[in-house]
Amino acid sequence: MLGKGLADMMEASIGESVQVTTATGERAMLRVSGIFQSGIADADKVQCYANIKTVQKLLARPSSYYTDINVKLHDLLEAPAMGQELARRFGVDALDVQTANAQFETGSDVRNIISYAVGVVLLIVAGFGIYNILNMMIYEKLDAIAILKATGFSGSDVRRIFLLLSMIIGVAGGVSGLIGGFTLQNIIDNIPFVTAALPTVKTFPIDYSPKYYIIAVTFALLTTWVAGWFPARKASQVDPVEIIRGK
Repeated sequence: MLGKGLADMMEASIGESVQVTTATGERAMLRVSGIFQSGIADADKVQCYANIKTVQKLLARPSSYYTDINVKLHDLLEAPAMGQELARRFGVDALDVQTANAQFETGSDVRNIISYAVGVVLLIVAGFGIYNILNMMIYEKLDAIAILKATGFSGSDVRRIFLLLSMIIGVAGGVSGLIGGFTLQNIIDNIPFVTAALPTVKTFPIDYSPKYYIIAVTFALLTTWVAGWFPARKASQVDPVEIIRGK
């Protein structure tokens, strides 16, 4: 089996025979049974696969000769633990994919930190906007607050009213944000993205994992609740006697 880049350079197609020469000068004619793409163009230009028995024969090695064994897991996150288990059980060097691609993982972590930092800053800015809106509303509704408290509403009742208003803003903003975000994801998911380094990727890669939607809604509700707490607390402390006397 030839990598697509290698097959293109050799102008070889399925069913044709190619000559393979080893480092020791051994030669053999092998038939191309398939062409694969790993998704990494640089690797596909140099990689090929053959039956283990054929390779052992070409290298003049016994049937017990193996250099590497690759284990594919259903869950990528289990690789470090599995590597330690295999190393301990069989006394071999086991390298997990996270360690082998530590540089790539570090770059991904940095990008994730930047993305979350930008999101948190935007939510804080939105929280200040909600705080200012509720603060101005309290000053405009001092008469109404005073009447409510004069007719029997307690400070906790007034606080709950403004907290409820704040949470309504948060829920409305969160739902509209989810709908808008999902719509934008679908639009971006259909934008062509062609690069030689990733031949199997045709459009911009999008992650539709539900955890990101849950995180967004949770942060939105938490931010609006915090932003509404202080104005609501101020409204609950309004003295109706002073407001009515001033009027």
